Amino acid sequence: MIKKEKTGLIEYIWLFLIGSLCGYVIETSWYFIKHGIWINKPGLLYGPFKPIYGLGFVLIVLLMSRYKEKKWWFKFILGVIIGSVFEYICSLFQEYVFNTSTWNYSTFHFNIGGRIYLPYCLIWGLIAILCIDVLEPWFHKLLLKVPAKMLKIGTLVISLLMVINISLTFVAVMRYGERAKNISREGYVFQKIDKVYNDKYMNKRFPKMVAVERNKS
Repeated sequence: MIKKEKTGLIEYIWLFLIGSLCGYVIETSWYFIKHGIWINKPGLLYGPFKPIYGLGFVLIVLLMSRYKEKKWWFKFILGVIIGSVFEYICSLFQEYVFNTSTWNYSTFHFNIGGRIYLPYCLIWGLIAILCIDVLEPWFHKLLLKVPAKMLKIGTLVISLLMVINISLTFVAVMRYGERAKNISREGYVFQKIDKVYNDKYMNKRFPKMVAVERNKS
């Protein structure tokens, strides 16, 4: 069995993976409940993953583990703050690095810059309580039951696949935003990316993602 003190990095890798999977299920299901339409809403080129949720899950566990014994309302408020700041930063990062946007709350009341929306901020508080009080303890116990060697090999394999997936997505989304601004790049890799992950493919894979033009001032 793998010991508790040695599960740190391995546990966070799997928390990221599970969080990414849960995020995909949550967003896809919520869209269906709201609109009655089943739409695929992944965050990566391959697989049902929403990495923003995986990163959010890991961030919540990292920052809130020391507050497990606090009152529920304290953890709720802290979760709202952490989740809201995280979502705002992710929106800025996507816009300024990739020249794209996947969510925009500008048409809703109680939004900040179209990047975060109060009702969804409150949901981050609920997610934080669920993560820190239920999911993380349960998942930690589950990992302890997996033989150490098998866990390490499995983690190495899934980590390699996710790094490739994230890297490909990073470049493909970057090129999607650049193509919208008529920016071309030389080199075999970029030409291959433009051919395989062209605008038609990207629009189908990420139906809510749009290219954005930032104001230069």
